[in-house]
Amino acid sequence: MKNENSKRKYFALGDIFIATVVLLCFVLSLVFLFDSRNQQDVTAVISVEGEVYHQVKLSDVEEPYEVRVNGEVPVIISLSPQGVCFSHSDCPDKLCVNTGVLTHSGQSAVCLPARVSVKLVSESISDMDAPDSIAG
Repeated sequence: MKNENSKRKYFALGDIFIATVVLLCFVLSLVFLFDSRNQQDVTAVISVEGEVYHQVKLSDVEEPYEVRVNGEVPVIISLSPQGVCFSHSDCPDKLCVNTGVLTHSGQSAVCLPARVSVKLVSESISDMDAPDSIAG
């Protein structure tokens, strides 16, 4: 009498299919996570009280420089080819300065007391006149 377990397959066709799908999803997520092509099209947008104050593509920045916003709460924003950050603010909590360097599209930092925001947008969505969404 043969052992019934000796005829059992280790992997069924469904198991191989599921493992392939999981592996494919993992590889695709790594590709999107480490995709560096978006970095060349990143635009830094500095807004004061909701109005665009300064806008520059990070790929166009050759030397680091600073943008000073003189208001009730003065701030200094540093821009370089690697990213943008609040380097100084006279606000009491310094949350904007502690945010660090923004390097990827979609990141943002805000100094609420100064009413200054910095965000990085992709070139494809840097048109400020385009709507964020359309509800129909």
